[in-house]
Amino acid sequence: MIFNTRTDRRTLLQLSTVIAATGLLPTASLGQESATENEDSAPTPYPQPSVDARFPAEIAPGVYVLPDRRIPLVPNVGIVVGSERVLVVDCGLGIDSAEAVLDAARRLAPGREIILTLTHAHPEHGFGAQVFAQDARIFYNTAQADHLARSGQGLLDGFRAGVLPPEHQFLLDGIEITPPDETYDDSETRIDLGGRGVVLRSVGLAHSPGDQTIEVPDAGLLFAGDLIEERIYPIVPFFPPLIGAEDIDLPTWRAALRAIEASAPSVIVPGHGALGGTEIAQDVDGYLGALEQVAAGGSDIEAMIAEMRRRYPTWEQPNYIAPALQYLMR
Repeated sequence: MIFNTRTDRRTLLQLSTVIAATGLLPTASLGQESATENEDSAPTPYPQPSVDARFPAEIAPGVYVLPDRRIPLVPNVGIVVGSERVLVVDCGLGIDSAEAVLDAARRLAPGREIILTLTHAHPEHGFGAQVFAQDARIFYNTAQADHLARSGQGLLDGFRAGVLPPEHQFLLDGIEITPPDETYDDSETRIDLGGRGVVLRSVGLAHSPGDQTIEVPDAGLLFAGDLIEERIYPIVPFFPPLIGAEDIDLPTWRAALRAIEASAPSVIVPGHGALGGTEIAQDVDGYLGALEQVAAGGSDIEAMIAEMRRRYPTWEQPNYIAPALQYLMR
């Protein structure tokens, strides 16, 4: 079934609004203040970044989202059910989150073979994959697998030391960098879930090395990972030495956004935030373009941050503006 009518689209967007409303809005991220805090107030710790798998939202027949609840470092997790297999898209950060996601997949698709893939290799999306190693097949693109092999331990150590606050660092206890069982080298590959095909497309180096999108054609639906975030300042993850400029490419990222827009999915599941249509891809592309323009025209980073906040006053997590500008001004 393809959701291509105005009524179907409206229903899905209303559902995403309900999902967001029932979650918790972030008050701060990475130890920095949110857009709504007083400049003189102390940062407020954000909620524990664990996936809540208790209430999967069915956004199309047999396609479910475990919503991020607008909590920083919690991704939107996808579960796509076929008659023979079930595909899990991202598993969250930490063993507890991954176990909850795996349990949800078993409940929603009893007896089916389980396949795990990641939209990209950043810790909040897949540093829990070891939970799937015994009972599922782990499937990444080659660039993503290579990035994990090359940088996974550094990302793990860096996230523990410099990203998670002390009260949440236990979430990375016992984490092992888990290689895939299988990879694909081409720009795209198709997985037959039984009566339903799913297309994995490798973007290459964009937001991270090995970004990929996951399309469910019979539902008119696309999982975009962190190529797209809804009403959140997109994370250009320039955090040297943890993540350097060599692991980011804005022109490829923007080209991927335009390709997503041209493919016209009825529904996009972003890496973080509420579901939307092609307008959320346009929003991110427009933001990245505005960011390039502002970075090219000034040298006062505080003034440039203020300008970006003026242009996007309702967006969350403004602490991600500075790394993006630093990446462009390096």
